[in-house]
Amino acid sequence: MRVLLLLWFTPLALFWGWFALSVNDWSFGFIMLSRELHDVVFDIYARTLGVDREALPGMIAGACAFDTALIMGIAAFRWRASWLPHAREMLASYWQDETVSDDDREYSDGFGADFRSAAAVPVRPAE
Repeated sequence: MRVLLLLWFTPLALFWGWFALSVNDWSFGFIMLSRELHDVVFDIYARTLGVDREALPGMIAGACAFDTALIMGIAAFRWRASWLPHAREMLASYWQDETVSDDDREYSDGFGADFRSAAAVPVRPAE
């Protein structure tokens, strides 16, 4: 699983690092980081796909977001034995009402409403 995460993260980090440096023309003397090469690469890519060059960064970001969601879903499913019991315990402690005793739990709906107190309200006869 670590290899999968490394194979997912490395190309994303390299691409977005190159993109951020080249779009701002922070070339540090390297031709690979120049704005001219950035424009040439995106022109070739736009012509290949048949789309506008300005639409490409958004399309790439959407594809990266989809890939990230897919990889995180796989990782969550793979590691569910470690995080799922903790999440269930946390949710149970969040929704559990500590003011209700164990004897009164059968009369409670789990959200703090005690049905014994509802029975103590005087009932008016129907008119």
